[in-house]
Amino acid sequence: MPRCPNPRCQTDSPPGTLQCINPLCQCLLVETVVAGRYRIETLIGIGGMGVVYRASDTFEMTQVALKVLTITNNSMDMPTAVERFRREARYAHQLQHKNIVTVLNFGQDGSLLYLAMPLITGGTLKDLLKPEQPLPMLQAQRYLNDLAAAIDVIHDHPQQIVHRDIKPSNLLVHQDDGRLVLADFGIARAMQQEKALTQRGWSLGTEHYIAPEQEQGKPEPASDIYAMGVVAYQMFTGLLPFQAVVRNKTATLPAPSKLNLTLPPPLDPVILRAMDIDPKRRFRSGEDFASAVNQALASEAETIAAIAPTLEVTSNANIIIRTIIPENPCGQCGRENRPTSHFCRHCGHTLDDTSPLVSETYQVGYVSEGGSHTQDNEDMILIVQGLCNTLATPPRPFGLFAVADGLRGPQGKAAGGHEASRLAVETITDILIPHLVYPTHPQQNLGMTPRQPGNSKQLSAPQRTVRHPDSILEHWARDAMRQANQVIYHCNADYETSMASTLAMALLYKHQLYAASVGDSRIYHYTSHQGLQQLFRKSAPLQATRQNSYQHGSGIHYLGQHHQTHIETYQNPVETGDLILICSNGLWQAVPDEHIAMLMSQGNDIEVLAQSLAAAAGMARGDGNISIIVARVQ
Repeated sequence: MPRCPNPRCQTDSPPGTLQCINPLCQCLLVETVVAGRYRIETLIGIGGMGVVYRASDTFEMTQVALKVLTITNNSMDMPTAVERFRREARYAHQLQHKNIVTVLNFGQDGSLLYLAMPLITGGTLKDLLKPEQPLPMLQAQRYLNDLAAAIDVIHDHPQQIVHRDIKPSNLLVHQDDGRLVLADFGIARAMQQEKALTQRGWSLGTEHYIAPEQEQGKPEPASDIYAMGVVAYQMFTGLLPFQAVVRNKTATLPAPSKLNLTLPPPLDPVILRAMDIDPKRRFRSGEDFASAVNQALASEAETIAAIAPTLEVTSNANIIIRTIIPENPCGQCGRENRPTSHFCRHCGHTLDDTSPLVSETYQVGYVSEGGSHTQDNEDMILIVQGLCNTLATPPRPFGLFAVADGLRGPQGKAAGGHEASRLAVETITDILIPHLVYPTHPQQNLGMTPRQPGNSKQLSAPQRTVRHPDSILEHWARDAMRQANQVIYHCNADYETSMASTLAMALLYKHQLYAASVGDSRIYHYTSHQGLQQLFRKSAPLQATRQNSYQHGSGIHYLGQHHQTHIETYQNPVETGDLILICSNGLWQAVPDEHIAMLMSQGNDIEVLAQSLAAAAGMARGDGNISIIVARVQ
């Protein structure tokens, strides 16, 4: 029976059903085809104006983000919602710029309105912003320049478009080069020729980012400059303006340089001017604002240059890093609270306890680089750390680490290896993160085995049968690997390609290691008393040439070869100080296990250890790309 991809629902529907039968959900089910063209792969996110899925475009042979209109708010009438959705499509389709999400196609399929966009998998600016933790200065400056370019293109449109919802969750980070991309024109408005859509005098936008005139229902281009100023203040200080006022117990907004001592004082009037109450006193354009910021930071050029190398990893096309942690999480229920709260607003537990995120997160070092005989690095590594809110209380941190090694075709020719490895790590992220992070309805327990739905009038999800967390996590890991295989397999079938990848994944939770593997990327477990242990020993190695290509008839399973593939799993306890090593064949084929064990026994800093392992592989001049993740259990 097909299961709803919404982690807050997961209702089972009868075979052949295209849409979730839960009337409070109605998400499209996996394998549903929209407009005879877009096949749903998995759910990406749910917003106020629609649901976004990762889908396969069977016409263009690409992966896309498909936004589908859903109406769940009774206070919004259907014609208004439909018209807003059409405006989003029309405006975004007209705005062609590298810092604005492009609309590839839009239309209607029966009762569904859809909008197809390029798939951007680098996360959002909201994911990067942590309370009281400013972004590195160069990174914030780069993002502000990207946002300024996008806003000016919007305002230069003949219809004088105002976006009206500039906020971190609508600012995507492009996976290829790390640039900021503005999305979601769901409440954008043309200031001329078209009728306003706001109902009953409501102001549209998101609290904390709304300009005073927009809150009064009179948005103008300067309203987007105000929101841009709030985003800049948050990036440079780690606090929203209202949080800064409360934290400092002042009646006026603290200057950014008072909160972040690394900022030059000339930056203060620039950011505060962008948030002026009077729209006429703000900057006339995003470019004017960004130029003033750049000039104020010019005196910090040497400091920024010194920081720059640490930022390169975030825009590396072979590395995906995520941190998923609620703001001021409760140590008892794991739910988010205001930064200044002392007691959880959900369960009443004190927030003064030492968070497990301080003592139980994992130290991680990583490297991904091309081998001596390879022109392109087709590997992908994935590092995700967060707080698991779905298995037990109190919640505990988890670490998800994976290495995917994209395969080349015969004679070392390119065969979409990098695309295959990227699809692999993105799929396991899409599958596992909702299971681990997002709590379900209070009467549900995510990860349990469902029974058949009972009374059709019951609106909540079916009752679940409790299973032990160990079996749940092993099942989730296996299922994520299975779906990664199917995504690549379906792409090959649809697009007549032969993409393939190996994949080794390690999930750490509560001093327990859950590992899964397809292919020859390896996972090692090192302890001070038992030494180095290889978790999966292959019956035979993949037949590799000096160009890191693999013979499809080698007898070894890898992702994308068949609709079903053999998945090896492993489960074992770990202790504080243990090391987990996940690596591609670029390391283990070039460096003997004894040498790897010797390097890991030296007790170096975790980042130094990763670099030392990569250097050893480089000196051996191996054939494959070198991708390494080392995690130390805290």
